[in-house]
Amino acid sequence: MAADPRRLSPAAAWVPRGALTLYVALLPYVVVARWRAPDSAHQALVRVALVALAGLWVGFVAQVGRNAVRLRQGRPVGPGASAWLAGLVVGALALVAAPTHPPSATPPPVAVAAAARGPRAPAPRVPVAAGLGAIPLALAAKRRGDTLRDEGADGLDVEESIALLRARDPGTVRRVAARCGRDRDGVVVVPAGPLDAGPDEPLFPLVACVLAEGPDGVRVAFAREGGRLVLAPGWGVEDAVAHAVSLGPERLVVARGEDELLHALATRALRRAVVLYLGDAARLDDDLLASAVTLEHRVGAALEGSGAPSGPRVELLRAEPRVTGLVEPFVETLRRRCVEMTAYLALHRHEPVTGERLRTRVLGHADADASTRTLANTASAVRRSLGGDGRGPRLHPVTSAGLYVTHGIGSDLEEFTGLVARAREASGAESAALAQRALRLVQGEPLASALRGFEWFLAEGHAARLARDGEWAALALCHHARGRAEYERAFWALEQGLLVDPYSDALREALAAVPRLREFGRDGARRAQDRAVGPRDAVAMSWALARLRHQVTQ
Repeated sequence: MAADPRRLSPAAAWVPRGALTLYVALLPYVVVARWRAPDSAHQALVRVALVALAGLWVGFVAQVGRNAVRLRQGRPVGPGASAWLAGLVVGALALVAAPTHPPSATPPPVAVAAAARGPRAPAPRVPVAAGLGAIPLALAAKRRGDTLRDEGADGLDVEESIALLRARDPGTVRRVAARCGRDRDGVVVVPAGPLDAGPDEPLFPLVACVLAEGPDGVRVAFAREGGRLVLAPGWGVEDAVAHAVSLGPERLVVARGEDELLHALATRALRRAVVLYLGDAARLDDDLLASAVTLEHRVGAALEGSGAPSGPRVELLRAEPRVTGLVEPFVETLRRRCVEMTAYLALHRHEPVTGERLRTRVLGHADADASTRTLANTASAVRRSLGGDGRGPRLHPVTSAGLYVTHGIGSDLEEFTGLVARAREASGAESAALAQRALRLVQGEPLASALRGFEWFLAEGHAARLARDGEWAALALCHHARGRAEYERAFWALEQGLLVDPYSDALREALAAVPRLREFGRDGARRAQDRAVGPRDAVAMSWALARLRHQVTQ
């Protein structure tokens, strides 16, 4: 490769640099000397030139000072003579005013804290790949910055951390947080391009992790306190620890057991922390669940074999139905109709749906059907919000016959039905585990807050099938749990079943038969009511009877 003729060797580069330093140092002397020179025929012109040279010198010195300040702050400076001279000034100041610490001086607090912690496992490495998108890179930089702030640099690669922190973008992190809305948990698709500020200010604390990148954007799972953070397929607990990040100013504290969870919750008010619990959420009571973020292997194991696709997801097993994973929020004026239309298409995604059925059964009401214009506007808003993938828009353009076809839209109701069907075919512990995973999908009484619409949910038999499956799953899990003396688990299963079918007499009778003591079956002292009283447990009363007989005779 031929050498660049414009690039000088290191030895030759010092010639112009030395000349520049000599020029800057001697120019004030030349200006002053020529100003005091005897009068001549061109005295006025000479003084004008000297004033111009003095102005240029002042401007150059100001530029050198500005670059020196930027270098002291660790900020980048551009190439040029002023940048090189600023570096020379900063280096000279560092040599002249370098702080010296006597051997007996007290080490800085950071070193003391690092020594007190002792050796610990190295932090997970986050490779800085050239093809990594701006949003995952910004979240990874936020996580690395939090780690350096809270734990120091022990176990972290310095050069990798510096390269990663250069991509730190608080604005992008805040816009991703605003994209999550005010839901307790869920999955959103964040476009890969520039983001707007979001409709509302982000609500913290908030934990998030990047699940995958696709042509339509980045899939980000999020959860707040009391919510469940969804994991990507094949992820384990350690993957969640490596990818989860707190999007707000709070620290992310990981608790692996109940003792660590209680300690983290007791101290979080002092440290402004959000707690991520890695253990089994079914063993926690409602108060602890509402105070921490738990994990949900829904995208991987829970969807295995259920036939539900990944992508936008309709959630109907809650009081207020919603759609997660949208590319952009629904138009506010059409939000209710968009949610209902998306729910209907998701439950009928294996068959085309006529526009006439959507107008009369979904978008209309008892008095009048929806107009063709309302159907077209709602379909356009749904298609825009659902986005697309490699197969095109998830809501296909309407056919010439007026049919609406979708792909890539899932629902928690379909997942619930699939898990219950698999539980019916299994037996023993496997059946109970599948039933428990199905009941965990229930986040409230289905559609209890839907004041308008969804009459088709009752008319088409979806509500009846849901009540039947919910009752079976609750009774099956309760029977299995009571056989293992897990009374809290049995009580929870019946409560989840009553959310699905509040009028089930079988569930209420089974609920009344479950022991109500929270610690029943764990604390041996509370099992005394089931044991016969023997001589060792009896109380001797002879002294009391003798004393009473003595008092009566007197």
